[in-house]
Amino acid sequence: MRSDKERIALLHQRAEELKRQKEKHALTLWGSASAGLAALLLVLTLQFTGAPHGLGQGMFSASSLLGESAGGYVLAAVIAFAAGVVITTLIRRYRSKTKNRNNTEEPKAMLEKENEEDNR
Repeated sequence: MRSDKERIALLHQRAEELKRQKEKHALTLWGSASAGLAALLLVLTLQFTGAPHGLGQGMFSASSLLGESAGGYVLAAVIAFAAGVVITTLIRRYRSKTKNRNNTEEPKAMLEKENEEDNR
């Protein structure tokens, strides 16, 4: 028969395993969504841009962005990149704060529970 501490340890281990599975599922879901959006963006780019200035159909390079009406595309790309950097930075800060908060709260709660059990 297992003691209370062993059962609690097994419970925490199972909770961590379920958390990892949930994160893995979310990562797979977001990866699939990103790949789908990238494919959609590529299809729409090829559909609506036509042949770039001075290049054959289907050939893209940085020199094609120097054409007459490419300023809007360049501006959109720069804004999208900047937004991606900002969002990524905010998510990383949020996760590190959450992780630090969880790491400090769990040991305190476990110590309080152990003290309560010992006092009984």
